Amino acid sequence: MKKFIALLMAIVMVASLAACGNSSAPAATEAPPAADAAAPAEAGTAASPEYTLTMAIPSNPEDSCTKAFYYFENIVEERSNGRIDVQVYDSGQLGSHADYIDSMQMHSLAAAEVNTSVLGNVDSAFSVFDLPYLTDGMDQLIEILDGGLGEVLDQRLQDASGLKIIGWLVRSPRDIYTNKGPVTCLADLAGTKIRIMESALMSEAMTDLGMIPVPLAATERYMALQTGTVDAAENSVPLIITQAEYEVTKYVVLTEHFCTPNLIAMDVEFYNALPDDLKAIIDEAGNEAGKYASQLDKENEAVALEELANDYGMTICEIEDKTEFMDAVAPLYDSYRDKIGQDIYDYFGK
Repeated sequence: MKKFIALLMAIVMVASLAACGNSSAPAATEAPPAADAAAPAEAGTAASPEYTLTMAIPSNPEDSCTKAFYYFENIVEERSNGRIDVQVYDSGQLGSHADYIDSMQMHSLAAAEVNTSVLGNVDSAFSVFDLPYLTDGMDQLIEILDGGLGEVLDQRLQDASGLKIIGWLVRSPRDIYTNKGPVTCLADLAGTKIRIMESALMSEAMTDLGMIPVPLAATERYMALQTGTVDAAENSVPLIITQAEYEVTKYVVLTEHFCTPNLIAMDVEFYNALPDDLKAIIDEAGNEAGKYASQLDKENEAVALEELANDYGMTICEIEDKTEFMDAVAPLYDSYRDKIGQDIYDYFGK
């Protein structure tokens, strides 16, 4: 069904382009042009781009990753002297992470934010990031990715899906926010229905922590919390503000259970069609945008907690000793070792 939708979107977009001719760039509410329409039609100038690079992200403009996408847009358009026109579609206008994968593979979308939890369904190596308490936090994870793991996973993703990683968006550790509380220990979370990403390992982790996992797309999270479909969600703290989910939850529980990165994925066919000088610009911009997003998220975490408590009336629940949480999920490391691969574990010293 998703592939049919992606194909239908591509047909509509191509028809729209044919009807519009050389009209100005679409407004944010319009569908983007097909990514494979980015092949150069004529010599480009700043007023007549050679390539159109469409990008999608589910978060609102206030989110650090969305800001990084617009940062990427500015870098690419400036350094390419307008030869590449980058069009960012934020706020879930084009669906969710899983939809983006389908659209990029159908060549109707050039690039998008994708969470590694979703990519675990494409290549099991990406599921390693869903192992709870895998790293000490953002800095260690960035060091590991820069130390070779990022390149390994990029090649594996290209081989498995025809998508390329052009930037890593490492987010602050994920915490639980809920309508049930206060929470002071693991037992207080028992029976909590929690929204998670579509990841089998994440589902098992939440089950081991005594909760009831409910996989839903990010675009459905707010409504699920509002209607009581779920009691809780888990995410990086700044997102609770940017997605206004403080309106539908009361407690933030500082479990810091995952440090799960997002990434900027790109259709390899689109990337390979670019001349080498523009490929270099894309590579540089993706790397810089990833660092920009990670730095913003790190800076925003402490500020967000203060705002949630003081401005939005949420109760912050500290978990000073996380030993019982770690012990509850420890068996996952051995049960997923063969599936993920010891070579991937080795990067984390596990």
